[in-house]
Amino acid sequence: MFRLRYILPALAFVMTQTAFAGPNLASYYTTIGKEDFYNSRGAPLKDVGAVIQQDRANFHRFGLRHPGDETDPFFGDRAMRAKIPDLVRAGGVDRYLQELLGRGWQGYDQTWLIQICGTRGGVTHLRIDPADGDGYSDC
Repeated sequence: MFRLRYILPALAFVMTQTAFAGPNLASYYTTIGKEDFYNSRGAPLKDVGAVIQQDRANFHRFGLRHPGDETDPFFGDRAMRAKIPDLVRAGGVDRYLQELLGRGWQGYDQTWLIQICGTRGGVTHLRIDPADGDGYSDC
């Protein structure tokens, strides 16, 4: 009985953390270039989710691929690409990338790590980090 008093709260905490974190369904690196900072009509994009959405449209739909671009198992589907901005908002973006987007394209390509997070039921959020090796934040 004494041990249960300590084990049950610890078990509940672990289960809560696991449910919140969610598994990493897939990860890929993408090189964000000038073309990814503008939508199909040429308007500049100032939101990380919109840039990722354009990057995946360029990759899957238009065949525009930068060196370092990797494929992903979800965003070949147009309906899934449309969800990218909401998935990014639900997940989180490295502060450096948020600041960078506020300045627009800086004249050089950048490599980002995209982590696709969710459950067996589907994708719940994305985590976006610069691929600079300074820290890996999992789902």
